[in-house]
Amino acid sequence: MRSFRIMLALVMLFASLLWLLLGTNAPVYAVISQHAQIIPSAIQASLGATVVWIVATMLFGRIYCATVCPVGTIQDIAIWIRRKVNPKKKFRFEEGNKFRYAVLVAYLGSLIVGILAVGYVIEPWNIMRNAASLVRPDDTAMTWGAIGISLAIGGAAGITAIVAILIWAWLGGRNFCTALCPIGTALGCMHSQALMHIAIDPDKCISCMKCEDICSAKCIKVEQRLVDNSRCIRCFDCTAVCPNDAIRFQLNKDRHRRTPLLEPNA
Repeated sequence: MRSFRIMLALVMLFASLLWLLLGTNAPVYAVISQHAQIIPSAIQASLGATVVWIVATMLFGRIYCATVCPVGTIQDIAIWIRRKVNPKKKFRFEEGNKFRYAVLVAYLGSLIVGILAVGYVIEPWNIMRNAASLVRPDDTAMTWGAIGISLAIGGAAGITAIVAILIWAWLGGRNFCTALCPIGTALGCMHSQALMHIAIDPDKCISCMKCEDICSAKCIKVEQRLVDNSRCIRCFDCTAVCPNDAIRFQLNKDRHRRTPLLEPNA
């Protein structure tokens, strides 16, 4: 699964760059990169890709973040280079930041009241569009002009965002995806009802820490045999390094479990 995920992510990144930089002059197959994105689909009447990704997330979790999102893939590349440069530097579990939900609420509120600039600077696909506008300005000129901001400022915002995200990824992994991106947070909200999830088998785990060391989402805590699936981006790096098949992508056994508030009295 990990090898297929990496191959798909690289293909989609290449197609995205072709489409963003060349537009209609790009090869025909490059258009799939735009049609597969959540935001471009959401603003169209068909909502095709958005519906597909909601269903896919309900089945498998946040696979969008590690396969199709171009901002996610460039972060993975930065993280891969960091591992080559400094293989001794490991990741460690961090508690989920509640600020991500405030960002999601603010983002949705901005859409409702028509403050489009928020989405233009924080949505992953729009970040890439803004940066690419320095090469192909026609793609975003109307977008920024509609809110009274020059194309140069929009392009600078895109470049600044990408540089900041890459530095953040180099220093701390997929923090943008797990702590700030409203699309990732929205998809993560579905984790408890996902058919599949990542789980640690306590009977097989030997506490080697390899899965926690490599988890760029920093959502694995070996000591407590915990995986925070709301932040797990389904990169499958953890399952690939486990020497004992103790961490696996499997059916979510807790999906229909009753909460303590609904448990009958003893």
